[in-house]
Amino acid sequence: MNVGLTISYIIAGFLTLTILTVSYNVGFSNQEVTTTNIKQTHSQAITQMVISDIPKIGFSQKKILEDPILTAKKHELSFISDLENDGTVRTITWEYHPDITPEHAQNPNKRLLTRTVDGTTSTLEIGVTTFSFRYYSSYGDTASMPMPVASSDLEDIVQIEVLIELQSEYELNYKPSDSGNYVATLWSKRFSPVNLRPN
Repeated sequence: MNVGLTISYIIAGFLTLTILTVSYNVGFSNQEVTTTNIKQTHSQAITQMVISDIPKIGFSQKKILEDPILTAKKHELSFISDLENDGTVRTITWEYHPDITPEHAQNPNKRLLTRTVDGTTSTLEIGVTTFSFRYYSSYGDTASMPMPVASSDLEDIVQIEVLIELQSEYELNYKPSDSGNYVATLWSKRFSPVNLRPN
């Protein structure tokens, strides 16, 4: 038996295994990066709406809107605003339903998020797994107000923090035997709507 030939077969086997492992790892990494990019795009779709809505709480060019916040809960915020700057004051409600899983959701952690404007509801089904509000009665305060905020305390709100988590629709499994993980995208922002500033 030729020892040199045997050694060359062993080396070739190791090289083949190494190439296959590297190729598999690169493929998994590409899948993870692609999924992360998709979730970031979905996150931007929601955050752009939030960034557009929240600063406009109580906004109206024609008159001062008294009591602009109607409801302030952990998973629900309802307020009035002239959103379109057309002179029409609308009621806007953001509501997260932690007990409702959308009908066709592949991810069991996914929940229902709705945005309602004057009774017309839009359902945002793009992998939202957490959506909550925190309310503050003074700028920079570290302790949020107790929730739900009592109707007598709604006028004390000066800052609103929004926290959002989105997860991928499917699990990413490094190996077929793995339980897998969902790719998550987190976003939070603290707003100081101009019309909530104390006089």
